[in-house]
Amino acid sequence: MPGSRLSGLQLDVLSLYRTVLRGAAKKDKNALLQKQQGFTNDKYVREPKMTMSALLMDKSSSVSYAQSEFRNQASSIRRSDFKLIEYSLRKGHKQIKLLSMPGVKLVGGFHK
Repeated sequence: MPGSRLSGLQLDVLSLYRTVLRGAAKKDKNALLQKQQGFTNDKYVREPKMTMSALLMDKSSSVSYAQSEFRNQASSIRRSDFKLIEYSLRKGHKQIKLLSMPGVKLVGGFHK
């Protein structure tokens, strides 16, 4: 799509997707940090350096779960069904609010 411009709805979907991935990556890093601190008594454990590609490769991570769930939902919606797309965007924004709550540890992924 080099010459085509994205519509407002498409930009909203892409923005939601990026926000979901960032939130899931943040939760994964926090979970990994807590796991490392549980195994060591060192107070100065540095934040783990994990890249987005490393998180995507780990099938048990929240990022890979969020990515696959987003793609599954997107593949089941027709491009012309604007009401369902807008509903899904609202639902996604609500899930992001839940994800950003401090009590949430993982996003639907399996915790080892």
